[in-house]
Amino acid sequence: MLWQNLREEEFYGAIEECGKVCVIPVGCIEMHGQHLPVGTDTMTCQYIAEKAAEIEPVMVAPAIWYADVQGLNQWKGTISFSIDLILKMLTELCAEIARNGFKKIILLNGHGGNISVLNTFVRSTMKDKKDYVVCCRNDFCYTHKDIVHDLNKGEVFPELTPEDIAYLRDFVDRAGQTGHGGLNETSIIMRTNPETVRLDRCDAVEGESNHKADYLYNVGFKGCTRFWAINQPNSYHGTAPYGANDRIGEVILKKRIAAQVEACRALKKDDQVLEWNEEWNRSW
Repeated sequence: MLWQNLREEEFYGAIEECGKVCVIPVGCIEMHGQHLPVGTDTMTCQYIAEKAAEIEPVMVAPAIWYADVQGLNQWKGTISFSIDLILKMLTELCAEIARNGFKKIILLNGHGGNISVLNTFVRSTMKDKKDYVVCCRNDFCYTHKDIVHDLNKGEVFPELTPEDIAYLRDFVDRAGQTGHGGLNETSIIMRTNPETVRLDRCDAVEGESNHKADYLYNVGFKGCTRFWAINQPNSYHGTAPYGANDRIGEVILKKRIAAQVEACRALKKDDQVLEWNEEWNRSW
């Protein structure tokens, strides 16, 4: 159920029906090549959160569209917030959600650049005594490689045509890249928001790495955003996904939604996390 769609009196029943679980989709606004919308990450995690909640009822709060995307703000359409502001916003938002009765909060992350910030925020919630818990998970848990892996194990995907399967196998065999704005995200948005995609523009800017910072990757700095932006100066990391389509997007989304359902169901049934939180509060 969607927070913004409920009337005030409906929240009382919703708290119990949702097992006190509330999901906050967290994305960003940044360039994804010239073929995808700047809201790609938020659109994706919001879609997954809402579809999963239709299967396993939990509350879904309005998405957070803004993030820290420093190094990419030379591109039009990007909106970048400071880390201090993001942490303050999350602090007050989670406190308000908990005040309304939802004591188990899931941050569903749709943007790779959010990982460190969200983990920092979750750690910060343990600094003071609170009557709620916050945890986070990433929505990008299933990709084109997983499809091929599952095909090799004998799984059948009726959504895919023989041509789709041949394309996916070839893409994996060629070691096609798809880290940001690539095959996975393009296929997903072709399924969820097809009117925003311009597949004919998927090679308008270079998506392959220029390898300038590889020598730093090789000595242990591969996870550093600063150097990623050097290797991928166009805010695009992907082999041009000419074969992307909504059918591939549907397969990926179904798997990601199922994973979100499983996570929500587990947290919804389990009040140990709240008991552990109480023990933590009593321990100091």
